[in-house]
Amino acid sequence: SSRDHRFDRDRGASVWHAPLGPAATAALDAAWDDLAGGPGAPLTLTVQGRSVTLPAFRAGVARASFAELCGRPLGPGDYLAIAGAVETLILDAVPVLGRARSNEAKRFVTLVDALYEAKARLIASAEAAPAALYPEGPGAFEFNRTVSRLAEMGAADWGPR
Repeated sequence: SSRDHRFDRDRGASVWHAPLGPAATAALDAAWDDLAGGPGAPLTLTVQGRSVTLPAFRAGVARASFAELCGRPLGPGDYLAIAGAVETLILDAVPVLGRARSNEAKRFVTLVDALYEAKARLIASAEAAPAALYPEGPGAFEFNRTVSRLAEMGAADWGPR
């Protein structure tokens, strides 16, 4: 292939891996190994008296599934705390979100916004490309901003200045 693998090495990994499957999982595992460099331990953050746990954390890198972070009723404060605690979030198994999953889509938008504002990196596996994740439903127009933010966050020079 004509891909420059030195780019991957410098970045840790390409940032969006679709579709879901063994290759996407292997890419996220490789990103974790590159960036975290060892086994993770749970990190519990306290937000307004509630605890939010990232299942695996090491050296500024956290890994969690979409279900763990967006399938539960977390709010903006929770996502801001997560974004403030990590340099990179590795997010497993982002599904295509139909109209029936508009709450999860809204939480994903809030999570991406928090990571974006914190200049954190997001590496994800997903069922589809960002633009195909939430084609219709409440907030689908606003989701377009999330798609463009994800593209910006995928740039090689993205991250803390």
